[in-house]
Amino acid sequence: MNKYKSFAVTVIGGSHIKHGKGCEDSSTKYDDEGVAIAVVADGHGDDNCFRSARGAKFAVACAAKGIQEFVKYLNEPDETESNEKKNIIKWLLRKPAPVLQRESLLKKEEAQAVLKKKLIEQGIIRAWFKMTTDDYTNDPVTEEELSGVGDKYKKRYAEGTDLHHAYGATLIAAAITPYYWFGIHIGDGRFTALYADGTYDQPVPWDDKCYLNVTTSICDDDAAGQARCYFSFHEVKAPPVAVFLCSDGVDDNYPVDGNEKHLYKLYRTIALTFAEDGFESTYEQLIELANQFATKGKGDDTSIAGFINMEVLEQAVPVWKKQVADEEAAVEKTAAGNTVKEETQEETKLEKLEQAALEYAAAEYQKNSASIKNDVSGYGDFLSLKSRKGKK
Repeated sequence: MNKYKSFAVTVIGGSHIKHGKGCEDSSTKYDDEGVAIAVVADGHGDDNCFRSARGAKFAVACAAKGIQEFVKYLNEPDETESNEKKNIIKWLLRKPAPVLQRESLLKKEEAQAVLKKKLIEQGIIRAWFKMTTDDYTNDPVTEEELSGVGDKYKKRYAEGTDLHHAYGATLIAAAITPYYWFGIHIGDGRFTALYADGTYDQPVPWDDKCYLNVTTSICDDDAAGQARCYFSFHEVKAPPVAVFLCSDGVDDNYPVDGNEKHLYKLYRTIALTFAEDGFESTYEQLIELANQFATKGKGDDTSIAGFINMEVLEQAVPVWKKQVADEEAAVEKTAAGNTVKEETQEETKLEKLEQAALEYAAAEYQKNSASIKNDVSGYGDFLSLKSRKGKK
């Protein structure tokens, strides 16, 4: 039985409202006894991608449906399967097995290869291209839509070629079953997993081709080849207690350096809130959080989705609370150290002033030595200043 509950929230960005643009993000979630699914897509804001809002919705729909069919494909016997190796893979994926036996018969890379071929290429990308083709066939591109398009794409679109680029979007999806879990990532946005022992990671490798406003996309001709994925058996590695997916409307609000760490702290806080306030209440709070990011943060469309194990969550709470306490203590220690540092800096500043005064007095003494040779009080002041300097 699946113990995970999924969630998904999407909010239009303040900047989109200001400029009269619609929401280009999309997200969805699904869970039943066999699987929990979360999906986020972010349509490109580029003028050449004028139907990216539709593209994001299509991507989310294709991923959710494709994942359900993929899990069903793995879990149900297929007598028509001719390749013995595929049968072994399906058997291993749907049946509990000793780790050594599972690892000896099926490597992680083989499972990911099945994932890329059967789900990403056939179940999602091929389906997405069909949906976009059907859409622009049934709803032809208008002159108004083409008005803001660059010359390069305007010519192509007018000729009826490369129209799928008008629907460009990123895609992040994750699913977990009682025996395994996996993730898919095309483009930017962030994919973060939290574990009960207090660790976290970004299981799907980051795409170095994504930087600033440049990103790979589901509309790319080699989208299947560029897609990154992750697959893991629970017996090989303990599954995450929670998985969070977000569009760049969330992660772009944090510094590039240490971005994952900032997101972890945010998600840890959300997970602790799930534990303390319950699932439904926290779900409502997530909507408000997304609104804060969308209106007071970067102002971009904002999506947060994922799934969480409400039972295992209780095991992680003490670990996370200790982390929080340790971090707060470290901050207090740093603050105290900064106070001492500031006091030391003030003392250093005073020393520099005194040193300057000492040098000035010495210079004046040398210059006027003849006239103050017998002026004990003047020389005494100089000695007094020097002696105070020595005590520092």
